[in-house]
Amino acid sequence: MTEVVKLTPRQKRFVEEFVLCGNASEAARRAGYSEKTAGAIATENLQKPAILEAIRAAQARTAAEFDVTRQGVIAGVLEAIEMARAAGDPMVMLTGLRDLARMCGFNEPEAHRVAVNQAGSAWLAKIKSMPDEELAALASGGV
Repeated sequence: MTEVVKLTPRQKRFVEEFVLCGNASEAARRAGYSEKTAGAIATENLQKPAILEAIRAAQARTAAEFDVTRQGVIAGVLEAIEMARAAGDPMVMLTGLRDLARMCGFNEPEAHRVAVNQAGSAWLAKIKSMPDEELAALASGGV
């Protein structure tokens, strides 16, 4: 049985405001949290599964209400970029490209995994045991 978590009235308002403006700190202020604590509360709220679920549900309702799809939004941004290109407006093109990159997740950091073999492990242990002066010399190419 899944647990139903009730949001407080202020959390519900935070969800509504976040869906409208897309800025968590601003949503917290609009929801009635103090100017002083809005940033911290916003960060905390966005880590709560119940609030994240409510945000996703509200976003889905809004998209359905306006018959908006991800593909449609991306197509619109691409069209706007082409219009800006035709008008010779590079700043609008960059804004469109920046929005497109964000929508496609290109701004997220790339995760890289590095496998260290036995020889690499030995070097890593040696580096960890070096004093700071020796590490600085190694980093500057002096060793």
